[in-house]
Amino acid sequence: MKKTSIFLVLALLAYVVSCGPSISVNQDYDPGYNFANLKTYDWMKITVPEGASELVIKRFMNAIDKELEAKGMTKVSENPDFLIAVQGLTQTKMNVTDYGYSYGPYRRWGTGGVDISTYEEGTVLLDFVDGNSKEMFWRGMATGTAEPGLSAEKQEQKFAMTASKLLAKFPPAAK
Repeated sequence: MKKTSIFLVLALLAYVVSCGPSISVNQDYDPGYNFANLKTYDWMKITVPEGASELVIKRFMNAIDKELEAKGMTKVSENPDFLIAVQGLTQTKMNVTDYGYSYGPYRRWGTGGVDISTYEEGTVLLDFVDGNSKEMFWRGMATGTAEPGLSAEKQEQKFAMTASKLLAKFPPAAK
């Protein structure tokens, strides 16, 4: 299995979250953190890796911005309540379908066959870091099958869906 190293920014962002409804998301957070005080945020400085598209990365960040704005948060450049770091990775996965055995005519054994294919699976991590203490208090993870070569419009749609699913439970409900 081939693994691509984790980037500080998503080298292949279009691969990672451009999946259809099969995207899976998870969140983890510090239950002792006071989420009620979060009103402003900013993105941590990123370095775009060679071969990555700045346009694709901006589309993803814009989708996250829109989702946070809908939750009443404002992006600011000075003294934000929290910072957002983004990371990603891709892995080549293998899909094996075994059709088993079958009976042929006159009760002879036949074979059903096996199909083997590979595909790219990507994961995006969003880490939310306290603006003062610089400690992480929330992590969101989205994983899905890659769809390279999408148009800008399709990317925006997929990123909007991913951002919505990823941030659906942010901030966590107070206990």
